[in-house]
Amino acid sequence: MTDDEAGRIGENVRAARRARGMSLEVAAGLIGRTKGWLSRIENGRLRLERRSDIAALAQALEVSADSLLGMPAPEIRPDRRRFSLVRLQSVLLDAAPDDPPDVRARPLPVLRAELVRSDQALCQADYTTVMQALPGVIGELCVHVATADTAGRAEALKLLIRAYGSDSTCTLRHLGETNLARVSGERAREAANLLGDPVWTGAAAFGRAHARSSANRPRALMTSPQAADAVGAHIGNSRFAREVYGMLRLSAALACEIDGDHGGARQNAAEAAQVAAPLGDSPDAWELFGPANVGVWRASLAVEAGEPGEALTYADQVEPRALASGNRRAALRVERARAHAMLDHDAQAVRELRQAERLSPQQVHNHPLVRELVADLMTRAQSRDLRGLAWRMNVAG
Repeated sequence: MTDDEAGRIGENVRAARRARGMSLEVAAGLIGRTKGWLSRIENGRLRLERRSDIAALAQALEVSADSLLGMPAPEIRPDRRRFSLVRLQSVLLDAAPDDPPDVRARPLPVLRAELVRSDQALCQADYTTVMQALPGVIGELCVHVATADTAGRAEALKLLIRAYGSDSTCTLRHLGETNLARVSGERAREAANLLGDPVWTGAAAFGRAHARSSANRPRALMTSPQAADAVGAHIGNSRFAREVYGMLRLSAALACEIDGDHGGARQNAAEAAQVAAPLGDSPDAWELFGPANVGVWRASLAVEAGEPGEALTYADQVEPRALASGNRRAALRVERARAHAMLDHDAQAVRELRQAERLSPQQVHNHPLVRELVADLMTRAQSRDLRGLAWRMNVAG
């Protein structure tokens, strides 16, 4: 399906089902749903709002979830005028931790400072700054891996895992560049293999787990419980190890939820909350692991479980100022919007989406479930705020 042909998720489901020569009754039966339910999905009268349903349909129709989620229609995007993906794409595809580019590397302290600058910019959804700093940092760290002494090589590999697995993968995912995000996640794994540290291997595994849409049931996400167990055996007194372990437990909770294991999801999320409580919220925490971010994840998990009231309860318990990232504050708003929409609180959903867009426009505009939600809201309600949001996202009701 080309970008021009990609429509709402229901339309994509119908196209995939017909391409398989499968009847509504057969397709619905494969995922344990009724023919009427699937018909309403395909005709746009019911929104596919849970990743588990999308994953089940993709499996039944033998397509990737990405093909059902579709891609944004082609458009002139003002944000792309300020930066280009070419340099980051080049360093991801044409260099590697064990195959460095032919460039002169700045000293490690300088590269560490540049990575901090990239981290801070990413927290504020400032992708122009990220794109200015990150490609050079990645390439030069690869040079250090090849040329530094043992201590310098280890430090360069740790910085590379952060650059690949956190900054690059997250940035590319927010920009809708999922194929490049997957490459970045694989580069993080290569760096972790060279380092040979189980905790940093877990950090790389987290980035890989979230490089693709979770509705695809990517193997890296579905094996998060095992990755968390592996890190758990090496936590000791390390705060960083606890943060990695906690984020992997949250990933494991999402994997369980997508598989319909609500009990397993709750158990993993509760374990993450228990680990986060004594750590508190710190702006320097890896992936911002702490009670506030755990609350955002629990709100999302409740939405996935079809419990919008519970989701809003978790969201209300989160102090947004404790989240040192506009992206995470935007994610909180998105989950509140999804929960309100499930409760038919359309006006509240639109308000939350507008707030999320102000915090992180690229993340909101490229989130397939948000795009589907906005398209659905356009069929149910009309307001200037909603029409403006739909126009900026190039979404039609």
